[in-house]
Amino acid sequence: MLDCLFPLIPSTCGIGRFWETWVFAWSNNRKSIARFKDRYKLGKFLGLGKTDRFEDQYILGKILGSGNSGETYECWDRSKGEAWACKSIEKVRLFTQDQIQSVKLETQIMNSLSGHPNIVNLKEVYEDENYVHLVMELCTGGDLYDLIQKYKLKRLPEFSTRLLFRQLLLVLMYCHDNGVIHRDLKPENILLPTEGSCLPIKLADFGFATYVQPKEKLHGVYGTSYYMAPEVLTGWGYDQAADIWSAGVILYILLSGKPPFWGDTESRTLHAIMAANLEFPSDPWDQVSTSAKDLITKILCPDPAKRLSAPQILNHSWMKSCVNINNTR
Repeated sequence: MLDCLFPLIPSTCGIGRFWETWVFAWSNNRKSIARFKDRYKLGKFLGLGKTDRFEDQYILGKILGSGNSGETYECWDRSKGEAWACKSIEKVRLFTQDQIQSVKLETQIMNSLSGHPNIVNLKEVYEDENYVHLVMELCTGGDLYDLIQKYKLKRLPEFSTRLLFRQLLLVLMYCHDNGVIHRDLKPENILLPTEGSCLPIKLADFGFATYVQPKEKLHGVYGTSYYMAPEVLTGWGYDQAADIWSAGVILYILLSGKPPFWGDTESRTLHAIMAANLEFPSDPWDQVSTSAKDLITKILCPDPAKRLSAPQILNHSWMKSCVNINNTR
């Protein structure tokens, strides 16, 4: 299934899909965990949330997903019977002070952004000797990747894409207006609320998110390779415009089923991103409107100063159009 959408991404880990997440300051191998385990005092509390026993309030169910720092489970509130999602972060995997600070920042950012209809809301945080538990809104409709795979051609119609992309832009504007840059936008991190309903989308996983001041430039490579902006890779510094680039890559994938920049190795993929030689092969792009391709070209501009902002994208003719794809070529 993976090869239909990303034919060059390794899929040897025994699951249906695999996207390699890059963050240069992180190692998740067994030897590293063993090496640092003795140095880390599991009884040390980080002041991240309630110290009541998590198990007294919630029952953990099936695993919904796994990441570098732990697993996300379905869980139930014992007293109310409500279903939630729980991201359980193993403290033993927090090797450095920077990683501890990253977890603190994730909870802080989710708290500050909760309440928006297009963000997975954080309910509460628990902490015990071994774990930090983030109890969050449960989305049962899968993610944007799952939605793409349901379509016969492994790509979405323009009308549906426009509705989804509009909500992504609105939630990005909300994050950016609150000084937050996500840094890991990809279809896997855009969740759907319920089975059979793709709206409203829910932006998830703020593990790489951080605050950025006006005119401040961030450094450090975070995110997933296919979606990284050129300025993230060059080391010259980046801001919220890097999120806009990632959104443009998602738009390209929604309409074509393939990433805009790739190579037969990870290194060549990154070089392709930095070269930013954007192409629209006839299959399937001859079936996509000129207006949509014009918008993508203006979003995937390698110069972040010339790249469209979220408000400018919303004002583009393609975003304003409600005409069916058959009438927009």
